Amino acid sequence: MQDRVVAGRYRLVEQIGTGGMGVVWRALDQDKNRTVALKQARIADSGSGRRLRREARLAAELSHPNVVSVYESIVDGDELWLVMEYVPARNLAERLEDDGPLPVPDVTRIGTALAGALAAVHDRGIVHRDVKPSNVLLPDDGVKLTDFGISRSVATDETLTDAAVVGGTPGYLAPEVAEGREPTPASDVFSLGATLFAAVEGVPPVSGANPYAVLRRTAAGELTAPRRAGALAPLLAELLRVDPAERPSATAAARRLAELDGSVPPVRPRRRRSRRLAAIAAVVLAVVVTATVVTIVVGSGRGTGQLTSPPVAQVSHDLHAADPCALVDPKPLAHIGAPTVDPAYGGFNRCDVLLDLPGDHEVDIRVELEEPPGPGGKPEGEVVRVGAVDVHKGLIMDGRCLRTIPLPDGYRVVVTAVDYKDPAVVDLCAVADIATATAAAVIERSGVPRRAVALPRESLAWLNACSLLDNATIGRLTPLGAAKPEPFYGNWVCDYELPTTEDELMVRFDRNEPLKVENGRFVRMSDRDVRLIEGDYGPDTCEADIVYRTYTNANGEDTIEMVQIVLSGPPPTARLCEPVAELARVVAARLPRP
Repeated sequence: MQDRVVAGRYRLVEQIGTGGMGVVWRALDQDKNRTVALKQARIADSGSGRRLRREARLAAELSHPNVVSVYESIVDGDELWLVMEYVPARNLAERLEDDGPLPVPDVTRIGTALAGALAAVHDRGIVHRDVKPSNVLLPDDGVKLTDFGISRSVATDETLTDAAVVGGTPGYLAPEVAEGREPTPASDVFSLGATLFAAVEGVPPVSGANPYAVLRRTAAGELTAPRRAGALAPLLAELLRVDPAERPSATAAARRLAELDGSVPPVRPRRRRSRRLAAIAAVVLAVVVTATVVTIVVGSGRGTGQLTSPPVAQVSHDLHAADPCALVDPKPLAHIGAPTVDPAYGGFNRCDVLLDLPGDHEVDIRVELEEPPGPGGKPEGEVVRVGAVDVHKGLIMDGRCLRTIPLPDGYRVVVTAVDYKDPAVVDLCAVADIATATAAAVIERSGVPRRAVALPRESLAWLNACSLLDNATIGRLTPLGAAKPEPFYGNWVCDYELPTTEDELMVRFDRNEPLKVENGRFVRMSDRDVRLIEGDYGPDTCEADIVYRTYTNANGEDTIEMVQIVLSGPPPTARLCEPVAELARVVAARLPRP
C-alpha cells in the first residue's frame, strides 16, 4: 500500500500504527509539502462514516498547543481518512519503559501541560475518555495529548464506547467508569492523576496482569499509595479521590501543578468569542493505539453493568441526567428564520432555540423539563395527539404560546414560543407546534434521552438551592419571618412559604451572559461579584445575582452560572432590597468554590 496517493494529495510513506478502528500512516501532503498522520478509518456502514466525518470536523475546531490537531476528513472511494498532525516523538509509556520513573519536576511539567489541555477540552463540553501514558506524546518542544474518545474495541490498550462495555484502559479508569457509569470530566481528572502517578512511580495506582481484577479493585477504590511522589503526593491524592465530586477540575489541577513547578505557568484554554457557533460534540478524534483487542463487560452491584445508560422515558429516574437539548432540532424551523440552539441559558432543565427573523427580530423557543403539577393539577388546554404522544395546547398570552407534553412519571416537557418585541410578527403557536412535534417524536422513540456529556462536577447544578438558606437565617436577618422551603426540579429552584402571603422569596440557579455593569449595583461579597437590581425579574421585585463561576459554553460564548435571590411583594420595591442584600451576603459566604 506504500506509495499510494490518497485523494490525489496524500502519499502514504510508512505504517506507524494500527487499532480497532483503522490503520495510521505517516504520509506526505503533496500540496503543502508537509508530513501528516493519515488514519484509514474502518467503517461498518454509512452511518458510521457520517459520524466519523462529523467528529473529525468538530475535532478540527479544537486548537490547543498541547493537543494533537485534526486537520480534516477526506473520502477516497469508499474509504474515509482522517488527516492529523504528525508528531515524531516517543509517548510517555515508551519513555517510562526505556528510562524508568521520572523525577517529580519532570512529572509536574508534563502534568501542567496535560491538565491545561484537558481544561480546554472540558471547556468545550468534550470528555477525552482515555487519558493514559501511551496517549501522551513527548516531543522535544513540549507535551501533546492525543487519541480522543474514538469508539473501538478495548481492553488492555484500546478504548470503547459501546453500550455494554467499559470505555478506557484498566489501570487508568476512574472508579465510577470501572463500575459501568458514563465518563465525565471528573473521570478524565482521575485518569490524569493515574497517568502522573505512573510517571512518578513506574506503575499506575491499580495494576496487575488480570484486567478484570484491576477493574474490580479500581471500582472498590483499592489504590496504591505513592512512595516517590514527594511534594506531588497531596495533589495526586486529590486527583485520585474515589468520589468524582471531590476531585478538582482540570483547570484547578493545572494551576496547582504550575505552582509546584514554579518555572512553568498554567496552560490556559483558548476561548473563542464568536457568538452562536455550532455546538461542540462530546467526542473528538485523534491518533493511534496499538493493542490486542479484548472486550470487557463489567457488572456493578449498584447498576446494570452498562457503560451507556439507556434513554429515560421517565425523568424522575435522574433529574440531572435528562437532557432537554436532546428534544430540540433547529432544522424544521429554518423556513421561518435562522435558528440557533442555545444550550446554556436559563435553568439547567432548559434548552432554547433562538430564531432570528428579518429586521433584527428574535423569537425564543424554550424547551423545559418541569415538575409534575400540584395535587389535583393538570396541564391546561385542548389535548391533541402528536404521533403517539398527548400534547396540551395552551393559549397564547403576553407574547407567548405554550405546549405541554405530560410524561409517564408525571413530569412534563413544556415548549414555549416567546416574542418579547412584537408577538404579531410571526404565528407563535405555529412555531411552538413545530418545536413540540420535534420533542414529541423523540419522546415517542426513546423517552427523554440522557445528556451525552454529564453536567460538569464544578457546576452549580450539583448544589441544592434549598440548602443555601435556612429558617433561622431568614427569620434572623430579615423581617420576613420563618420560611418553609419548597424545592423544585433538580433542587435548582427553592420557593419559600412566608408567614405573610404578601411577600414571596425564591432562590434559583440560572445561566446567562456575563452581567453588565450598567445594569444594577455591583458589590463584592465573600470575594464574589454580586449584582443588586430592582424590577429585573418582574414588577415589584428586588433581586441579588451572585456569580458562581464563569465558563465558555458549547457555542463558544462567555457564560456565567449564578444564584438568584428574588423577593417580590407590594411596593415600595426599595423595601425589598435590604433583606435581599442580607440574604445574598449569607449565600455568597456559603457557596463552595467551583
